[in-house]
Amino acid sequence: MGLDLNLKNWESRASKILAGGVTHDSWARRPFPLVYSKAKGPYKWSTNGEKFIDLWMGHGSLFFGHGDEEVTQALRDQIDKGTHLAGNHTLLVEWAEEVISLMPSIEKIRFCASGTEATYLALRAARALTNRPKVVRIDGHFHGWHDEALVTKEGTLFGQRPMSNDFIEVIPGDCLPSLETVLSFKNVAAVILEPGGGSGGSLNWSKSYLFELRKLTKKYGTLLIFDEVMSGFRYSPGGVQALCGVLPDFTTLSKILCGGLPGAALGGTKEAMEVFDTSHPRKIVHSGTYNGNPLSSVAGLTTLRKLRDGHNQKVLDERAIQFSKEINLLALKKGVDVRMISNSSIIHLMAGAVRNEMEISPSTNVVLLTQHYREAYEGLRDALSWEGIDMHPTHGWLSMSHTDEVIEEILKSFSRVFDDLREVPFFAL
Repeated sequence: MGLDLNLKNWESRASKILAGGVTHDSWARRPFPLVYSKAKGPYKWSTNGEKFIDLWMGHGSLFFGHGDEEVTQALRDQIDKGTHLAGNHTLLVEWAEEVISLMPSIEKIRFCASGTEATYLALRAARALTNRPKVVRIDGHFHGWHDEALVTKEGTLFGQRPMSNDFIEVIPGDCLPSLETVLSFKNVAAVILEPGGGSGGSLNWSKSYLFELRKLTKKYGTLLIFDEVMSGFRYSPGGVQALCGVLPDFTTLSKILCGGLPGAALGGTKEAMEVFDTSHPRKIVHSGTYNGNPLSSVAGLTTLRKLRDGHNQKVLDERAIQFSKEINLLALKKGVDVRMISNSSIIHLMAGAVRNEMEISPSTNVVLLTQHYREAYEGLRDALSWEGIDMHPTHGWLSMSHTDEVIEEILKSFSRVFDDLREVPFFAL
């Protein structure tokens, strides 16, 4: 399958008007990006009609695949009633009640426009409640692109506010003693992490770690923020917190929350969310033109109602485990240094793990490989594109539209890719 040559024209036009040629860093491709015109179920089509199996699934937001009939019909009905009412509407309460019925720790909720915005809002609320300046981040966990979310142990990035480092402490995920040392100064407002494993599930997670983390934060009067933007409603109807029984003070949500449309939310205990009340002495400012807009509300509400019994999550988890096993058996048979792991229904590729004698499981090795062998991952991504698979260079998401028959199609594409990679020194074993 060849790439669409008309994309050269698109790239020429886009490079003149879109900063960087795209509007999301991970959509950039060499020599030019793929451009799509439509999608349905597990498939999407390029501008010249080429068909791809989609493993992006709206960056994990489309649990039921593209164009789910119930969600689409709900959107059609809402469009006739209004797309932006610039005020309170009935769907807000229904949507909020649905979320609260599923997520164990959430008693009140505030809708916003993106996952990045939700984590930023959580940090602001935590500082206001505690009157403390610092926040602890767990190394390797992702919380969006705002300044404080991008602080690392190595320092700030280009354009980042220099003072961000003064108020963010980055702690290794496996070092509770180091965390306790930092918390003991009692100037930390909150600890924020992805409870389902950092970097979108490429890192491991454990109930015992989360339990100990909750004990430490309570001991030192520090708030605990679960970033369940990725794991919320995917790992289980109530996210990771329902699986582990650890209840945070704040939870950030997005992706599946909105059924594939833009939006996010910050939820928390009644006490934590009081900081939004006009009568609160440390009331924080929060507005946003598209907060809880009717279209995102109805898409999210429809999606969550389809997920509330947990059956679909279990089906996808099992499918991801089996898919990963089959990919790894195929790679072993073909003699290719590519392996796949899954965390819930999120899949991650490991290129170079065999030669480096790494365990094939969620760990910091998954992230290290993607950083060290970036060119190899890009090459693998290109090879998959030529065989009709579109996915992020390092990971992907399964949806209910990825049936056994579709998985079989994907395996055939991977098989052809592995045949070619045997001739590439990096991948050959």
